[in-house]
Amino acid sequence: MHKDGADILDDGLKGPRIKGVFSSREADGGGEKTYWFAKEIDTDAISLDMLDENMLPTGRRRIRDKDDFLIEYALEPELGYRLLTQRVLRGDMYRKQDKNLEAKIEYRQALRIDEENIRANFGLGLCYLALNQLDKAGYVFTNIVAMDESFGEEHKHLFNEFGIALRKKGLFDEAVRYYSRAVELCPTDENLYLNMARADFDKGDREGAFLYLKRTLELNPDQSEARAFLAWLRKNDIKPQDPDMAAYFRWASSRSLLTAKDDKDEEDSDD
Repeated sequence: MHKDGADILDDGLKGPRIKGVFSSREADGGGEKTYWFAKEIDTDAISLDMLDENMLPTGRRRIRDKDDFLIEYALEPELGYRLLTQRVLRGDMYRKQDKNLEAKIEYRQALRIDEENIRANFGLGLCYLALNQLDKAGYVFTNIVAMDESFGEEHKHLFNEFGIALRKKGLFDEAVRYYSRAVELCPTDENLYLNMARADFDKGDREGAFLYLKRTLELNPDQSEARAFLAWLRKNDIKPQDPDMAAYFRWASSRSLLTAKDDKDEEDSDD
């Protein structure tokens, strides 16, 4: 067995939630197993979508009381792993190899069964971006953001990766939107604010960029990439218009120069 039952039921949503591939033995089917994709839709009810012989949804759906469901249906962890988890893992593997067409197929197969699968949705959106299918990517991104209660801090890297991909495509507003969603999940990650600063700067919003860069340095004054960005801004005489913000960055620039000098002195002392 590749995964235990708890892993199959874990779709990344907050709190315990029943979700996965289950089976039942229908009286009118001669006792043969019938397979279902089940998900908890509230505290007392389970929605079940019947799967056909190819393990694809048939369009037949039923709702069961949770107590009855737990008696009548059995979790199929191996099948759930093969149909969902393994497909998403293959999609991730293909995408890392820049085989985006192959990855797209795997993600879409998983989403045919579980349309809310978080990793499959993210992976599919990234494939669409890589393939320059921006309209389709936008549709996927809208769906992801609509999953309001679905995310925890462990998903921040997915939003961050999305944001990076969007920024590289010149979709700066969309990138900031995804970085912002990641910040909601982890408001103390200075790297997210730095990415937001870059996106705002790239789209021409310098004041917004300085605001996010300030937040980055407040969280971690020694963040090397933020300091390098600040040094580049200073070299190119790019300053915020707001007087208080300008004063902060004059101080931050002087601190960066002093820290750089201290670092050099320490290196020299090691010679």
